[in-house]
This record gives sequence, C-alpha cells and structure tokens, in this order.
Amino acid sequence: MNKKIYCSECKKEIKNGHSFFIDAQPVCYKCLFGKVEPVMIYPIGKINKINTDGTSRIDLFPYQQRFMYKLEEEKWVTIVYYLHEVNSIKTVFKRGMGSNGKEVGVFASRSPHRSSRIAVSNVELIRVCNSSIYVKGLDAYENSPVLDIKKAKKP
Repeated sequence: MNKKIYCSECKKEIKNGHSFFIDAQPVCYKCLFGKVEPVMIYPIGKINKINTDGTSRIDLFPYQQRFMYKLEEEKWVTIVYYLHEVNSIKTVFKRGMGSNGKEVGVFASRSPHRSSRIAVSNVELIRVCNSSIYVKGLDAYENSPVLDIKKAKKP
C-alpha cells in the first residue's frame, strides 16, 4: 500500500517521487524549481571504487576514451558528478565534523545535500588506464555518475 505524499508548500500530491525532503518536509519540484524545464545531462561514466587510501577509480564509458587524449599529462583534474543518493536537504546547519562549526546554508557549505545534486571535486590524477582514471582526494560515493572531467588549476 503506497501512502500519498503532499507538498508541504503547495499542498498538492507529489507523484513519481519528484520531491526533496527539505528540513524533513516534502517539497515538490515545482515549488522548489518553479516552472523551469529540466536540462538533459548524460553521464560519461561512474565512480566504481573508492579505496581506504583515498584513491578512487573512475570508469568512463568506452566511447568516452577518444576524449582522454593526453589526459595522463595532467596532474590535477576536476571531476563533476551527480549526487545520486541525495533526497534530503537541511536549509541551515552547523558546518564541520560533529556539527559544531559555523551555522550556514547549503550554498555556503560542501554538503552533498543540495537541490541541484551536482558536485565538483578537484583531485590529483594518479594514472590513466584504458577508459579508467585513478584519482586521489575524490569526495564522492561509489556508483555516482560522472558528468564531466576538466583540467584543474593547482589547489
């Protein structure tokens, strides 16, 4: 039995899971984003392995290999990825470990709990092997879809 969920702002029924929980209240996409049409973004691969030493393997889809020309010559890259497991947001919270830091909103933080679900990490490129790249310092979950890779400035 499926329980109906209603938007805490417009009070309309939320269908197809098109909502976020913001401060523990369901908010529909229309109330959160307005009448804006979604954009189409296709992943180019996914984060497959995150090791305890901080090294991660990103597997790009085979057809992306043509775009990797001389990527191995770079020391730092920016990984743009999708926060596929996020469905809740707190508008204001205490930043830092143990929630004892400065009180801020999502846009003044590195919290993964954000409405756009887009994340960016500047990482050290360790090596390139076929259509996989190995990086150090990636702040992501395994299986997160990778949206783009860009040359980064040195941190």
